[in-house]
Amino acid sequence: MTVTAVSTKAVIESGDGKRRLSMGLIGLVVLGVTLGAVAHVAVHAKRIEVAIALGKEERTYRVLIDERRHLEIEIGMLKDPARIIAIARDHLGMGPPAPTDIRAPARGAGGEAGKR
Repeated sequence: MTVTAVSTKAVIESGDGKRRLSMGLIGLVVLGVTLGAVAHVAVHAKRIEVAIALGKEERTYRVLIDERRHLEIEIGMLKDPARIIAIARDHLGMGPPAPTDIRAPARGAGGEAGKR
């Protein structure tokens, strides 16, 4: 009777080994699926983070473009010849010279006119 008990015990152990192997395999599959899911969530979170950062940068770009347009308009207004003449005349007291203030250079003076 001891021989039968030993053979029964051996069958139970061999089935137990298969069960451990299948549990280990199931554990590895579950671990793989879990890591894949975590990686998927991490990639999705990073994509959302990048989208938010891109939105902020696009908003900044629009503000800078608007500011540039305003500055170009202001430059155009500041370079207006009529405005420059008005400032020169009113604030700086500049104006066209009087006819008496205009003098012709002497013929003996240096420069290109004297060499001809």
